[in-house]
Parts: sequence; structure tokens; C-alpha cells
Amino acid sequence: MKPFLGIDLTANKKNEQFHGEEFLVLKPSAALSSSLESSTEKAEETVARAKLPLPFRIIQYVCGLAALLLVSGILRGEVSFAEGYRNAPWIYWGAGICAVIWLILWLWSRQKSNAVLSTEESTQTLSHLESVSDSIYTELSVPGDAKEVDILSFFYKVKDGKIKVCEKGLQIAQYLNPVFKIFSNSENLYLSNLEGKYAFPLSSITSIHTVKKHIRMIGWNKEEALNKGIYKQYKLTADDYGCVHCKYYHILEINHQGDVYGIYFPCYELPVFEKLTGLKAQQEA
Repeated sequence: MKPFLGIDLTANKKNEQFHGEEFLVLKPSAALSSSLESSTEKAEETVARAKLPLPFRIIQYVCGLAALLLVSGILRGEVSFAEGYRNAPWIYWGAGICAVIWLILWLWSRQKSNAVLSTEESTQTLSHLESVSDSIYTELSVPGDAKEVDILSFFYKVKDGKIKVCEKGLQIAQYLNPVFKIFSNSENLYLSNLEGKYAFPLSSITSIHTVKKHIRMIGWNKEEALNKGIYKQYKLTADDYGCVHCKYYHILEINHQGDVYGIYFPCYELPVFEKLTGLKAQQEA
């Protein structure tokens, strides 16, 4: 199976070409692509200005983690609060100092972010990026009511005929989860992002497989919290690095010109895929 958006490192550790170009049917015009690139650069500069300097962000993270660990140790102690303080006052003072430093930096971060992002220049920059993005989706004929879904992308090697997901460089999670617009018509299932539109013939889609294996993704893209609303049922968790943990995922299998492809997606996107393909997920044997 060839994973859509998967990058095969079996024969070439420097490979950067992902599977899926075979399904690409339309790309944005050169003019819009150029406008998107410049708008994205300006938006990234704006967001960077809204953050604390890196050394302070590191201090905030370290202090927050230290305070959490120290408080956890205090709460797990088998002695009373007063006795614990007499035995090891430095733990209590350390927890308090770290918590105060974290709070001060958090408040500074909020103030700095609000100050930068509320300016007219920042508003115009982000508004222009949104306008260019909307123009691209219009050019790609993406319906306005198309849902957004996370698709899993990863590096892998083939060993003994099986796909083994692997890491490359300083990844903090093996799986990326880029956002795509998804929709369908009588002939195709479509996935589209700002780089192009991919079409998968419905006649070539054969099944949806459930893989009961824990995965860690790079982050959370939804507006609703991962432990709230419709996402609560999936029992997702996040770690200290902001990575999201799923207990299982799914693969939409496609037979295309003699090859088998798989669109990998997180558990919480299953309802959308089932609705658009008319298929039900098969449980892992």
C-alpha cells in the first residue's frame, strides 16, 4: 500500500516526495500562489512579533513544568502539608517561585499578543491572507460548505512487506496532520488544500480499515477543544509538547491503476469519510 502523503525512505533516506501527486487534478494559478506565499510570510512575521522572545518562552515552559512536578510531589506526599514543609521547605518555595514566574510570563505573553494582533497593520495582514486563501479555494471550485479534515502524513520504511512509520530529523511526533477541505460529487471524493485539489474516483474506493494503534500527532487544528463536544468520545489527550494522542486511526483504501493507496486519517474524522463514501469502517482483525 502507498500511503497518501506518505514519504518512503526505504531506498532513499533523503527522499522528500510524498505519494499522491497521481491524484492531483488542479493547482492554483501562479499569480494566486505568489500572492499566498507573500501573504503567508507577512502573517508569520506578525505572529512571530506577537510571541515572547524565545529565551523567555523556554523559561516559561521550564517553570511551568517544574511547578507542576513539584506540586504533584507535594500532593502525593504521605505527610501533612505542615510536616512536609518542615521536612523540605525548598520544595514548597520552589513550586511557588516557579508558579509565579510562569504566571508573570503568561500574562506578559497575553499582553504582547493582544498588543501586536490588535493593530490595524496586523488586522490587514491576516485579513489579506484569508482573502487570498478564499480566492484559491474559489479557483479550485471547492464548495463553501466543504468540511475540514485532518489527514495523516508521515515518513516510513517498508520492512518485510510492512509499512513502518519512522522519524526524520528532530520531529516531536511521527505524524503530521495537515488540514484539507473534503467534499464529493457523483464521481469523485475530493481533498483540497491551498496547494491543489486531489480527486479520488469513488469507483476505486474499496474500504475503510480501523487500526487500533496509538499514534501521536503534531498538534490540534480544530476550534473546539479535543476533550469537549463531539471530540470527547474519542478520549484524545495532549502532552506537554502540544502533541495530540489518538488511540486508533483509519485508512481509506483505494485501488488505482493496479496500485493500492491508503488515505490515513485520525479516529475523529471517521463520520465525515463514512458519510461521503457510503462505507462503514471495518474493525481490525
